[in-house]
Amino acid sequence: MSTLEISIVDGAAWDEARRYLPVIRQLAENSARKRTDVMAAAAELGCGPTHVYALLRRYLADARLTSLLPRRRGPARGISMLDQEVDTLINEVIDNVYLTRQQPRIAHLVDEVRRRCRAAGLVAPSRKTITARLQTRPAREVVAKRQGRKAARDRYLPVVGSLEAHWPLSLIQIDHTPVDVIVVDSVTRRPIQRPWLTLAIDVCTRCVAGFHLSLEPPSATSVALCLSHAALAKESWLAERGIDAVWPVRGIPERLHLDNAKEFRSEALKRGCDQYGIAIDYRPVRTPHYGGHIERLIGTMMGKVHLLPGTTFSNVQAKGDQNPDKTAAMTLDEVERWLGHAIAGVYHCELHRGIGTTPLGAWKRGTSGDGATLGRGEPTAVADPRRFLIDFLPIARRMVRRDGVALHSIAYWADVLSTWIGDPEQMIIRYDPRDLSRIYLLGPDGSYYDLSYRDLRRPPISLWEHRLATRRLREDGRSLVDETAIFRTIETMRVIADDAVLASKTARRQRERRRRIEPAEERSDLLPVEPDDSDTFRQASQELQPHERMFPVEEWE
Repeated sequence: MSTLEISIVDGAAWDEARRYLPVIRQLAENSARKRTDVMAAAAELGCGPTHVYALLRRYLADARLTSLLPRRRGPARGISMLDQEVDTLINEVIDNVYLTRQQPRIAHLVDEVRRRCRAAGLVAPSRKTITARLQTRPAREVVAKRQGRKAARDRYLPVVGSLEAHWPLSLIQIDHTPVDVIVVDSVTRRPIQRPWLTLAIDVCTRCVAGFHLSLEPPSATSVALCLSHAALAKESWLAERGIDAVWPVRGIPERLHLDNAKEFRSEALKRGCDQYGIAIDYRPVRTPHYGGHIERLIGTMMGKVHLLPGTTFSNVQAKGDQNPDKTAAMTLDEVERWLGHAIAGVYHCELHRGIGTTPLGAWKRGTSGDGATLGRGEPTAVADPRRFLIDFLPIARRMVRRDGVALHSIAYWADVLSTWIGDPEQMIIRYDPRDLSRIYLLGPDGSYYDLSYRDLRRPPISLWEHRLATRRLREDGRSLVDETAIFRTIETMRVIADDAVLASKTARRQRERRRRIEPAEERSDLLPVEPDDSDTFRQASQELQPHERMFPVEEWE
């Protein structure tokens, strides 16, 4: 028996039922009642005896005040008053015309019903009648047939289960997003493009574990650099950018929670995670709600970015008539530094409603504990930061020959290679696509050895420059692409890009990528090194951490 929600009953109807209740209750309790009793009750209530008998039947079936509320006159809801043929025709048109992937409008449905009624010699129903028939269909069925089953699941399927993260670094989510701001060239201050942000969140504490900012779309390298930033200590990273804040998140995570993008299924990522005991969980296909924590963090960070000059906002309505190319003012380095301040200085110190404290407070509680919670202690630190980063870089396999190792048509050499010349097995090579001047060979002893250009006069180049030069050479009809031709072409392209830097976004973007792989002593935006101190500088650079020593440049697929 259905129960009416008493809070939504009209006041006048409620008062009328209260007036009926004592009279009808007295009749119901009188088992020896006669018609004269019913007539007396009708006179008292000011209605006919037929209505009193109806009220009595309803009260005897349900002895509550709501049974005496006035009833809606007319046929019961859901009863069709249409001719059966018209009703059948409406349902057929809804199934065959409206509930299709073409997604016709209601107006098309009404026109088709009326057309078929005229053809069959039937009286055409009104638009209201047709709409009422459509509204009787389950909403999930309508969405599934018009937009697909995935859309129906995303909208109506209950979200079951939850991610379990009971202590810091027990679960890290990583995802990418284009940043809603246009960056400018560091020399000309002309607009380039929106950068890409790879972001990692610690689900337990909601702390940002690490991030990586790039001019290129997401790749396996951007994932590796973000994961490396998350795992390593950040004191030197903050100091380099002049950020006066605390960012204590560091250590090897236990699990990564990723979507099914290609960059998350690379061999380098899987092997690196296996090496350090990091489990990988891929969320089910077409289930975006499983990545809710990282999605909400991305939304939060993009909301902060909308305050920057050159913002594109999240949609056309919010942007209005503003032209972000005209207001753009920040370089990629400046946006990266701003994000560091926004994360370590603001987001980590703000109250997070989902956990009832600040992310920084949750991290301290999770690691050190408090009166009610036992801390897990400091997470497992990365023993060898250089090796950690290398273990997540892209993989290649090459033979060691008398002239060294060849990768991307470039020859590499180190004296240690003489030990393995003639070895019949291919050896694992790791390389950083941002800077091909150095690669890393995994020796039989399990250590990585640095290999440099065989011709040390060659300048550092990136893989995107290499691929562009190779494509240019093949377009010119070169069937054999050798190292000399590649570097000659790249040098020519760099001159052209410098001359055209004021002419196009593409040229400015290429110049900005190249600027970020120039050796530190050649960059005009850094302090010069005295010639007589070069040996000291080179020796000091070898003592830096990998992320300090590697050139801060961009990546690509």
